[in-house]
Amino acid sequence: MQPYASTKKLLLGNLPDAVPALTVQNMFDGVGPVLSVSLLAHGFAFVEMKSDDADRALSQLKGFRLNGTEIGRAHV
Repeated sequence: MQPYASTKKLLLGNLPDAVPALTVQNMFDGVGPVLSVSLLAHGFAFVEMKSDDADRALSQLKGFRLNGTEIGRAHV
């Protein structure tokens, strides 16, 4: 049995209002498995990943643009 891996939630901002959860998940799948995506109002979303994957995602997706707009991201 593998030990429990800690997870982190990333808060995303500046997303297009009608962005599907699958689009958000696909942005992060190249870095590591996405455990959950929660879309919020006004262009925000939470993405939950294993801690080490979340840390890599923050650095690898710096400056990432979706529909021409840079996506804001931070640890929660």
